[in-house]
Amino acid sequence: PCIVLTSILLVMSLATLRIGHDFRTLTAGNVDRLIASEAAEAALHDAHQHLTMMDDPLSLMSNDVVYEFGSVTGDNFPSGGRMQSKLPPEYQFEMVSAFRYAGIVRITATGRGLFATTRFVAQADYAIQLCPEDLTDPCERRLRQLAWRERLDD
Repeated sequence: PCIVLTSILLVMSLATLRIGHDFRTLTAGNVDRLIASEAAEAALHDAHQHLTMMDDPLSLMSNDVVYEFGSVTGDNFPSGGRMQSKLPPEYQFEMVSAFRYAGIVRITATGRGLFATTRFVAQADYAIQLCPEDLTDPCERRLRQLAWRERLDD
């Protein structure tokens, strides 16, 4: 009876250790993904600021330019430390449609987690309305967010 009882206690102890290990691994993965999503959100905010700073945001010449966080706005994103994103987030612009004084710009932002292999990609679409040059009345440029989505890796 003692051997059977000891065997049962041993199996229960090993199962408890395994469950605890699995829980820690799952929690670490969720924290890593959360840090990556926060970095991507910060990059979307920085890109929004970048759009408001541009003289003519509808004249984006290249969709291939990738901007690192703060490279245009001068903001700082702490990264590389403990419980911080491994790398600074980055973003790029894409013209979805453009007319003479209005258009839609898509921002794709990429954030990294605690490890460089953890990526979170978010996209936001913005409608931009510019003021015509020949307008005599005061006009204010408008920028409004149309959509936000997480983009899954292909």
